[in-house]
Amino acid sequence: WPAAAAWGDVGAGVMAIAISQVHRHVILWFRTAVVQTITWAGPPCKEVHAEGRIQPRRSFESRKEELRGRSFPWTSAECAAAMELRQSLVGIVLRRAEELNEVASELGRVNKELEAFSYTVSHDLRAPMRHIAGYVDLVLDTEADRLGEKSRRYLQHVKDASAYSGRLVDALLDFSRMGRTAIKPGAVDMAALCGEIARELTRFEAGRTIEWDISPALPMLHADPTLMQVAMRNLMGNAVKYSRDRAVTQVHVIPVERGGHAGLEVVDNGVGFDMRYVDKLFGVFQRLHQSDQFEGTGIGLASFRRIVERHGGEVWARGVPGEGARFGFVLPDKMEETT
Repeated sequence: WPAAAAWGDVGAGVMAIAISQVHRHVILWFRTAVVQTITWAGPPCKEVHAEGRIQPRRSFESRKEELRGRSFPWTSAECAAAMELRQSLVGIVLRRAEELNEVASELGRVNKELEAFSYTVSHDLRAPMRHIAGYVDLVLDTEADRLGEKSRRYLQHVKDASAYSGRLVDALLDFSRMGRTAIKPGAVDMAALCGEIARELTRFEAGRTIEWDISPALPMLHADPTLMQVAMRNLMGNAVKYSRDRAVTQVHVIPVERGGHAGLEVVDNGVGFDMRYVDKLFGVFQRLHQSDQFEGTGIGLASFRRIVERHGGEVWARGVPGEGARFGFVLPDKMEETT
């Protein structure tokens, strides 16, 4: 084969076995070339007369010729061993396929149980919480004249706790759905997305001075637009929340690159955190600050990490107590759509 002449010395002989009927998967064995010497009883090519008649040999002196680019033939034992290997591999693949089918069936069953659990949580747990809040409001409205200041304060605590429990249930449901939501990647303009979120947060935090520095060089990422919006709302919202004690909140969104993958970092001048506890940041219900200082459910960063990891990306965090924090991530260039 002329196109493979450059590899003739190491691949003069080839034996191939196909191990899949679906994919082009083969195992190849190569055999190096050997020089073979052939002895001819005279010149191997007889002279031909102009009229097409063969001329008689002028000499019967033997002649040797070296043949290159060939290998020793494969023996029947070698061919049989290759076929036996193929049968063994096909058997392993079939067993593995059966195991994967069992795992897929089990995952399907678990997902159905999770959906049933989500339904139970959303209806059977949230309804009593609404009833608690409703009855507290009823007591506060109808018995206001007979309630002392302390009693009204206690009832307000009950109402606040009920509302917080409802938000917690909603956050848990959202977190659970993120693990099952189909990812439909597309081109996401991170500069435009971050600018939109910054404007919304500024309107929501009216009365505060927030300085945004969103780099126009933020990358276009290949990601699910909806999930990426959730991730950035969590990051940028945290930057604003944990900087509320500053006279001027400063939030920078800058492009980063790691291992050839593009992403960004959100940097703030807030309360920061101790790097000894960085591993706790991305866990569910893990909080490094008291809830009476900064509201929240403790699920935002866990959701952020889950979204990035479902895209095949990487997250990180760095902080200094009293000086601020920075949270970042990178995503691979391409990813397949999931269901």
